Amino acid sequence: MSHIHISIIKDKLHNLITHPYLIKHIEYPAIDEDKLLLLYSILESIDISDEKKEQYILSTMLVQIALDTHDMVTNAKAGQLQDGDEKSRQLTVLAGDFYSGLYYRLLADVNDISMIKTLAHSIKQINEHKIAYYHKELEGIEPLMDSLGKIESSLIQSVSGFFSNSVLKELSGNFLLLKRLIQERKLFCHERSTFLFDTLRRIAFSKGEKDVASKEQETYMLYLIDRYIDHIKQRIEQLTHSVPTMNKLLETRIQELFYEIPFSSKKYAEEG
Repeated sequence: MSHIHISIIKDKLHNLITHPYLIKHIEYPAIDEDKLLLLYSILESIDISDEKKEQYILSTMLVQIALDTHDMVTNAKAGQLQDGDEKSRQLTVLAGDFYSGLYYRLLADVNDISMIKTLAHSIKQINEHKIAYYHKELEGIEPLMDSLGKIESSLIQSVSGFFSNSVLKELSGNFLLLKRLIQERKLFCHERSTFLFDTLRRIAFSKGEKDVASKEQETYMLYLIDRYIDHIKQRIEQLTHSVPTMNKLLETRIQELFYEIPFSSKKYAEEG
């Protein structure tokens, strides 16, 4: 991707998602810069035109933004959306649809049916895992982590898979799950409750125990998460040695993410 810079792609993405009416009435959509960086890293060594690479990155990021925007409505508590009114909810849904339409148009313009199918399959998979996750259908910690990982990384992994890049596919999945677990852990330590930890409590403890949020339960749940965090970190370290040429931006970002791992996670790992 010698002629394309990540900052230029980001500017183009901002131009695409900036709709004057929508940004006046709803929250401006967040761009996940880590997903943008992973897509950039996946595509930079692929032997296709810079224009195609740019379209694939922009299209995938638009899908991600559309999904995140719809989630703002699905997960919003009363009053969480701007003004807490129905108009704001409707406009947020509309914005999500607008971003989806942009991704489809970008790929349809170049008649890229195979990538449209790839992303559509990924959207379906993400929605299925979200239903299982948020409707408490998951039994067992492994299925819980698997669903969370799929929700976070299915889009990026589908693009990797499209180009048969299995190492970066696995690296992306582990990176994004690690990032999510670190965020969830911080949130739990701050608020004493998150959806993930509530689900973990439901799975890990029997019915009578679940009703009592004891200090021992909290410590045990943090221990479980910390073991996962350490396991994923080790896997990422192994995978980074398998990437022939990783760009410096991604290399640096992986190290930054490792620095965000709480001290107790490292301590558990040493004791474990």
